[in-house]
Amino acid sequence: MSRMYLIALSLAACGGTSSSQYVATLSGASEVPATTSTATGDATFTVSGTKVTYTVNFTGLTGNPSASHIHVGSATVKGGVVVTIPGLPALTSGTYSGSFTAANVVAGASGSTTIHDGNLDDLNTAIQTGNAYFNIHTAANPGGEIRGQLHSK
Repeated sequence: MSRMYLIALSLAACGGTSSSQYVATLSGASEVPATTSTATGDATFTVSGTKVTYTVNFTGLTGNPSASHIHVGSATVKGGVVVTIPGLPALTSGTYSGSFTAANVVAGASGSTTIHDGNLDDLNTAIQTGNAYFNIHTAANPGGEIRGQLHSK
């Protein structure tokens, strides 16, 4: 392999100019513990360099969203918040979108997965290894009403 090719691969692996897309399908059954909510949704996160853009769609929540987060944790555990997602609409069904950067990532750990403050690479690794999820909270379900494990699209 040429030296330039190896440099390009190294930059992509470190988040230099690469772009990755992650998705989650949201349901009450995926919460830990599961909720009886019939609400559903989906979330798409696109990592491009040092910026993450997101779009979240949801329908049928028991009330307006009170919070939404990315958490560190496998599908069977309730993990700590590592990114708070702003821009919640005051609707039980709708869409919201926005962006965040590494500055919005806070420390968290679950099992052997650790995310450090301000480290987008740690978050990417957690998602790629099945150790991060997204959820939406409501007043009726303060621990989370619908949840989905993040994975590559």
